[in-house]
Amino acid sequence: MRNTTRLAQIQVAAQAHAVSISLYRNLRFKQPLYLNFQLLLLMFVMLMLTGCSTVKDYVMPSGVKLDWESVTLSVAAGANRDYPLAIDVVLVNDEVLEKRLLAMSARDWFSARNGLRKTYPDVLGVDSLELAPGESLTLPGKRWSGRRVTAALVFADYLVAGPHLARIDSLRGRVQLTFGANEFTAYRLEK
Repeated sequence: MRNTTRLAQIQVAAQAHAVSISLYRNLRFKQPLYLNFQLLLLMFVMLMLTGCSTVKDYVMPSGVKLDWESVTLSVAAGANRDYPLAIDVVLVNDEVLEKRLLAMSARDWFSARNGLRKTYPDVLGVDSLELAPGESLTLPGKRWSGRRVTAALVFADYLVAGPHLARIDSLRGRVQLTFGANEFTAYRLEK
């Protein structure tokens, strides 16, 4: 796959070089010499940038753009044995870290959270909340919407063992997180 991509880049560069030579020959006697040099310099810079991953990421960024109107968190009465429930909304911008987090349980996440935040400050965003049983909270979507992420995850720190993890980056509009006695669900509310 990489060889095919590299071959395509070489072919594009060769075609651009041929066009620049053709333009140079056509413009050689019609414009002052310094304009021809500027044109060649511009084409050279453009050719160099086509292989630059920074330009590629800017033109075609990876990940999913979040589109949430609101995020509502509802904890059922008596949930988590009537103890407050810690909830983290985690935004990830790195595919390797995403895979690592998806393999974690909520208990693993909450014990490693501070270290991960220090290790990956540029690619990991965490919003930590704590709700009591019977409590609901609606957050405006603009808090997260428009951000491009590789994954958006929710971890809930229940007293009982379990994964207690949901991936929510594919949800659009009004997002609902409903926390029951020992587990939770994430879904999109219809308008």
